[in-house]
Amino acid sequence: MLNGITLGIIITFVLLFLCTILSILVNALLSPMSKTPTKILDEIADIMDPTKKDVFIDFGSGDGRLVFKMYERGHGRCIGYDISPLMIIYANIVRSFRFPLNKDVIFDAQNVFKVDISGATKIYCFLDEKSMEILKPKLEEFVKKGGEVYSYIYNIKGLKGEKKMVLGNKKELYIYK
Repeated sequence: MLNGITLGIIITFVLLFLCTILSILVNALLSPMSKTPTKILDEIADIMDPTKKDVFIDFGSGDGRLVFKMYERGHGRCIGYDISPLMIIYANIVRSFRFPLNKDVIFDAQNVFKVDISGATKIYCFLDEKSMEILKPKLEEFVKKGGEVYSYIYNIKGLKGEKKMVLGNKKELYIYK
């Protein structure tokens, strides 16, 4: 007969295994996993120039490296959304060690197409062209209201206010203001 602690440990491992399988399926079928290279995170944060007043959102935040970098730079509210529960769990574990009890750094498993962005000031995306096309109406409205959108590698075709910067790794960062 199993006691409560043993049962809890078994359930935890089963759930982690299921989250891993789900994340692999989601990443393979919906959004291939690509990370913003570590060597250009500082460069992107410099370009975005976060302040304490900013509310930063990272669509497809993955392990949260850019979210952490933006918080370290500006100390404003920083939110990472990802469809992978495993990446969100990982990012939250890292957050609890780097910024314990901090309520300004948040990670949530959400569908980026349905997230409320009304309170944000800056949004970063490293999503594919198809995803950017779906997000275009939402981001268009966001930019019209004074928000800033930064898209790594993929531009948002037809979105006004585009400025392109070539980063240190020779890839583009598209800026919409």
